[in-house]
Amino acid sequence: MKHIGAVRALTLAGILLVASQAQAFTPSKPAGQSVMDGVNAVLEVVKKHSEQGSAEDRQAYLKEVGEVLDPLIGYTVIVSRIMGQELLESSTQEQKLRFLEVFKRSMINTYAGGLYNFGSFEVELLPSQNDSENTVRNTRVNLNVVSPDGQEYPMVQSVYYSREADDWRMQNVIVNGVNLGVTFKSQFDQIYRDTGGDLDATIDEWERTTAETFDEEQFQ
Repeated sequence: MKHIGAVRALTLAGILLVASQAQAFTPSKPAGQSVMDGVNAVLEVVKKHSEQGSAEDRQAYLKEVGEVLDPLIGYTVIVSRIMGQELLESSTQEQKLRFLEVFKRSMINTYAGGLYNFGSFEVELLPSQNDSENTVRNTRVNLNVVSPDGQEYPMVQSVYYSREADDWRMQNVIVNGVNLGVTFKSQFDQIYRDTGGDLDATIDEWERTTAETFDEEQFQ
């Protein structure tokens, strides 16, 4: 009995130690500052390429946007949520890596094309609405996007702190009430059902539809 009590005591001490360490940990940069730094970096790329329109310039633009987004977005976290735990466990490492790369390209194309077409706009950092709910695992950064004609679009970026990168990374976005994480998940699930549960075919279709949408609607 004494041995069990000692084990419990050590376990409790370990839990308290981890908890105290978590409470004491302070990110080196506020989440809002990190998000705004990322937004400004992307806007600089948009500004640089806004007067160019050749195929070569478009590829250069996509490449630069991708380089800016890479350290800002938690692609692995997002892809894991889109696929879901059951599919993650049953899929091969090759399939997971392939979808990760396909999803990254689709994100870059969508993000880059949308910004390019939106033109010159301003992004304002708003005060946090509930700091008590924000943690290193999930902090909500509230933004207000103002278009050239004065229309306002509320945006909320959910970010987590990566100790490895020593910075915040985006894991979800809600734009004007549209939850992109939920949208991506629903789109993936629908394609997966339509392909009869064939993951490789699902990845192929995801790549095809996102590329097709980008070619038809972006850079017009």
